[in-house]
Formats: sequence, C-alpha cells, structure tokens
Amino acid sequence: MSELKERFLSGSGFPIQRVYGPEDLPGFDYQEDLGGPGEPPFTRGIYPNMYRGKLWTIRRFSGFGTPEETNQLYRHEYELGQNGFSIAFDAPTEAGIDSDDPRAAADVGSTGVPVDSLVDMETMFDGLPIDKAATAIISQTMGSPALTAMYFVMAEKRGFDLKRLAGTTQNDITTSLGCLYLVDQVAPRHQMRFAIDLMEWCADIAPHWHPVSFDSYNYREQEITAVQELGLLLATAISYVEEARKRGLDLNNFIRPFTFDMGCHNDFFEEIAKFRAARRLWHSIAKDRYGTTDPKCWQFRFHAQSSGCTHTTQEPLNNLVRIAYQVMACALGGAQSVHANGFDEGVCLPTDDSMLLSIRTEQILQHETNITNTADPLGGSYYLEWLTGQVEQQARDYIAQIEAHGGIVAALESGWMHHEFIKAMMEYQRKIAAGETVVIGVNRFKLDRERYKAPIFRPNPKAAEIQCAKIAEVKKKRDNSRVARALENLRAATETSANIMPPVMEAVRAYATIGEICGVWRELYGLWRIPLSA
Repeated sequence: MSELKERFLSGSGFPIQRVYGPEDLPGFDYQEDLGGPGEPPFTRGIYPNMYRGKLWTIRRFSGFGTPEETNQLYRHEYELGQNGFSIAFDAPTEAGIDSDDPRAAADVGSTGVPVDSLVDMETMFDGLPIDKAATAIISQTMGSPALTAMYFVMAEKRGFDLKRLAGTTQNDITTSLGCLYLVDQVAPRHQMRFAIDLMEWCADIAPHWHPVSFDSYNYREQEITAVQELGLLLATAISYVEEARKRGLDLNNFIRPFTFDMGCHNDFFEEIAKFRAARRLWHSIAKDRYGTTDPKCWQFRFHAQSSGCTHTTQEPLNNLVRIAYQVMACALGGAQSVHANGFDEGVCLPTDDSMLLSIRTEQILQHETNITNTADPLGGSYYLEWLTGQVEQQARDYIAQIEAHGGIVAALESGWMHHEFIKAMMEYQRKIAAGETVVIGVNRFKLDRERYKAPIFRPNPKAAEIQCAKIAEVKKKRDNSRVARALENLRAATETSANIMPPVMEAVRAYATIGEICGVWRELYGLWRIPLSA
C-alpha cells in the first residue's frame, strides 16, 4: 500500500489545500479576471464559441529519413484525419549545415527530415494540399529564413499567392540557443536580427503567415516548472517586441501574427491553469505594456504538445495514458492546435501504429467525450481560478527576474539561462531518485521484468548517402554563377541594415543550399560558444 503524503504540492511547488472556496479568491472580479470566451482578458479562451465553432487542429510534429519518405508519411497522416503539417527537421538541417558535411552523416534523417535545398522542399510537399492543411516550419532561428524561403518558393511554383498563404515559422532564439546545443551557431544578438527581418518582411509579403511561434516546449523539456516555462516564453516575446520598437515598427502589425507553442506535463490542473494564465498575462502585456489597439494582438494563440520528457522507456504503453491525459489538459486549456506524442518516442521515432494511436487519441477526445460542447468547462472552479492566479503572478515575477538579467539575449549570452536549465534537470532527477516525484513503472509499482516491448522504428540507413548524391546533382545542374551572385548579395545585405529576406529568396530560387546560406553568416560573425562554463 502507498504511504500517505504529508505535503501536497503542485508541479511548480505551490502548497495545495484540502479544499478551496470563495475565501481563496479575495477581490475576484468575474469581468476583470475572467470575462466571457472571446472577450478580454481572454482567460476563458480567445474565441466566443471555442470548439463549438472550430475544433483544434490535429498537427503532429513529424518527418524522417528522406524528403520522399516524409512525403509518404504526410500523405498517410492526412488520410488518417490530420489537418495540419508540422515539419520535424533533422539535426544538421536545424543547425543550418548540409547533409554532405562530414560531421552530419550519422544524423541525416535519423531524428527528422533533411532539407538541403529547394529540391527537398518541393519533394516533401509534392501533391499535398497545402491550401487545406497549413504547415508549421519548426526551424531554429538561423535556418528559419532559408527554410521559410524554400517553402514560399515551392508554394509560388505551385501557383499559390503568398498574400494568401497560411502557416507558421518557429523562429525562436530561446529554443534555438538555450537548449538545443546545435553546432556552428552565430551569437544570439545576430540571430535576433535574422528573426526580426523575417517577421518584418512577412508582414508585407505574406500577411497571413505567422513568422514566429514562441516555443517553450523545448525548454520545458529541460525539466523547468510551468511557471518558468511561461515566464521564459513571454520574456522572449517581450524581447522581440523591444527589438521591433528599436526599429520603429508598427507594433499592431508586428504583434498581430504572434503564435505560441507550449508543452503539457502531468500536473493536470496546473497545466490548464498555465494555459489560462498565459492568455490573461499576454493580454496585459500586449494591451497595457505596449499599448496595442488591435484586439488580435491581445489574443494568445497557441499550439500544445504532450511532453516527451514525461514519457518512459520502461513499460512504454503506459505513455498512452499519460499522453491522453496531457492532450485532454491541452483541450480543456483552450489550445488552437495539439500534437499527441507517440507512446514509443522514448526509444525511437513513432512506428505506424504509434502514429495512428496519437491521431486517434485526439479524434476520440474531439468526437466522443463531449468536452467540446462548452467553452472553458472548468472555469469558475475555486481551485482552478486560485491556481491560475498563482501561476500568473509567479510568471510575472520570473519575467522580472529575466529582465533584471538584461532580457533574453543577455540571459543567453551570459549563460544564466543555460544554468537555469541545468539546475532544473538536476533537481528533477533528484526528486525521482528520492521518490518525491512519482513515475509509475520507474520508481513506484516497478515490475521485476518488462511485460511487453515496443517495436523499434529504424529510419533509412542510406539517408545520408541519398542526400549527398542529391546535393551533388543539384550543384551540377544549377547555375553556380547565379548562386555566387545571390550569396554575395546576401553578404552585402547582412553587412548593412538591409533586410536579409530578399537575397535569401534569391539564393533559394537559385538552389543554394541551407549550408551555403548560413555559411555567409558564419563567415561574417564567427561561431558562438555556448556559455555552459559561465
């Protein structure tokens, strides 16, 4: 029999009472603190009808092997009912190096799809309905200009008007440089410039595109708390807005397309409270701090994903249950799109059965549980409203702490943020070892032997060979003098205050590779050393 708890704490460490009532919400005002769905401060959701009007988008983060194999995967996912694409690039592509780099061979296609040039983007989306299922380009900041340009040129060649094209680019420096530890990166201050250039350019060229999705999912995987996740997420958005102010950009136009991407962990009510607090806090930041007048700027639109770091390699089928609870929290928290992980992602990329079950988990939730019948069904719970307020206030405090360190760029360049992650990971592992954090099948109710094994998915071992041959063929067929001119134009634009996107588009149309484009910036700025020893 399990021993009784002496203390009850939330995942972020809030002491939890036995029961909550009106006395726990002193001064609570319905209109000011909640409002109706679709009304400021948007605590209850950004749309009046929420899922009665439109269900959340089912958008798995996927890709592997070669662009040809990923094309077949996306076709299959779409046939199963997925209604959005989200590109998981492999590590070399994320880093902005080509598949024929000698260091890349073991990673090509193993954890995502390689995209070296426009040819690969064209191959990956051949025949897919990108007008019906919007795409999320989950790329890090230095590679975002080139990869977004490849998608745009591919769409143009298929006859799509960029003025109408919908989709998202991740483009978040905190994820890029705070926790992914990619090779051959330039310093955060330079990557911030790339990010803002892309956003400024999209405002005119592709106004329905979301050129940034502030992404706390990856740094939540470093075992930070829900409060730290929300604080870092919004502090990153604030840093981007401050950079836009320096340029004199119209903040209504700049902020309007913002989207966010968050993780969802095991503490069911705290995660829901986090999503609700995020909406209320962002409304305050966008409206009161920055004075925007467009209500769309005040809306916190977000994608959410079940958290891989909560899934275990022991008894992997248990992860199906964790994923279902986490996806339900995303829905009850008002997400606009959701990714349900594969139960086997602790050991491999998802198998076909795992992919099917992740899509079916969301479809069952949407069509069988009736949780979509009403907006914010948990609103008004004394406990949830108290918890939402606690998360909001402590996230405000954490934002202030980040700003005291000089903001996101300074926190990255000094190493302060990396050490926040290191401390969080060490504390989380200590709690598991001590039994303070219970993980079923790992430190509680552990079996003497594994009762079942998950099938192992193995990506194409020849992916690197295939991609290297493709790069060689591209370089043989293209006009290399045109590529050289385009890269020189990119260098010239980078050395001035000109926007980098027009020459990036020119280079992509000439079939320059992502390594060649990012190589211009490496030559100009040199490489940044991650300050882990700071």
